[in-house]
Amino acid sequence: MKSDLTIKEIKKGYSKKGDFLFQCLYCDQTFDDRFVYPLNEGNSQLARAEGAMIYHIKHEHHGPFDALLNLDKNQTGLSDTQKTFLTLFNKDIDDQEIAEQLNITTSAVRNHRFKFKEKKRQAKILLALLESIEEKDQGNFIANSIIDSDERFISTEKEREKVFKTFLDKNGKANQIPKKEKKRIILIQKLAENFTSEKQYSEKEINEIISMMFEDYVTIRRYLIEYGILGRTVDGRTYWKL
Repeated sequence: MKSDLTIKEIKKGYSKKGDFLFQCLYCDQTFDDRFVYPLNEGNSQLARAEGAMIYHIKHEHHGPFDALLNLDKNQTGLSDTQKTFLTLFNKDIDDQEIAEQLNITTSAVRNHRFKFKEKKRQAKILLALLESIEEKDQGNFIANSIIDSDERFISTEKEREKVFKTFLDKNGKANQIPKKEKKRIILIQKLAENFTSEKQYSEKEINEIISMMFEDYVTIRRYLIEYGILGRTVDGRTYWKL
């Protein structure tokens, strides 16, 4: 899950990209606000993009709460016990019933509620501290992207033509990945012309585009991320051009 999402987007389970596109946070599903979408096989119910996305989250991911709760532990930081309590708290049942279901005392249930409130308070303080650091260092922050002043990414037309002639066949297929970084970057920059910033890509789509020029799509995909040409979600399922 991307780090620049708002709390509201995370709670809903989707975000809006540009003027028209709604993107699911848990899969590659998107809906375009310029179209309407059927919600059932008989097409008797239609919805605009956001309504279709809400329906998708509910029926494909069991709702935004369950989808969020079922993320990997390295993303949520939650133990199985904590997930169990959060699931029960979300059902709006009283502490006595929860205690009976888990065969524990009601005081133990109340203690877990208190611990979650403490975690919420601590998370707010941590968020405030981190945002303060980001705001302070904003002017000096160097993004993980290609820096124009970096000589590795600066080349003349003559240099590019020489690299193309040496490493590409008549169909634009590379015979190898250049060992020298500058030559490698020239080819990767040419490959990047096949991506558009308005589109989000699955890993399969990325591999197919890379394969148009390189056989080793795994290595080139890593370079595309490393050189700041592509961004991707934490789970590696969605990519976009930076």
